Amino acid sequence: MQIHMFKNEREFYKQFPSGFFICSNCGYMNNSKYRCIRCGYRADGLFKTMGKGFKYKITDTNKIYEIFKPIELEKGNNTWQKKN
Repeated sequence: MQIHMFKNEREFYKQFPSGFFICSNCGYMNNSKYRCIRCGYRADGLFKTMGKGFKYKITDTNKIYEIFKPIELEKGNNTWQKKN
């Protein structure tokens, strides 16, 4: 899984403003990056996102996160993927 780089959390939320994420296990749309409210699956658990999530690094803190896939990446008219 490719790691995307962001300077800080603000830059991350600027690219993904909706705040909705798709569960890697059941496909439910959540407002949590790490825990599905429908099935209870956790993106930060043992199996992580099973390769269906989104991985990014905050360069200010040098931390890497693996989260559920942002809903913006599912939309057909996504301009973010074309830029990066």
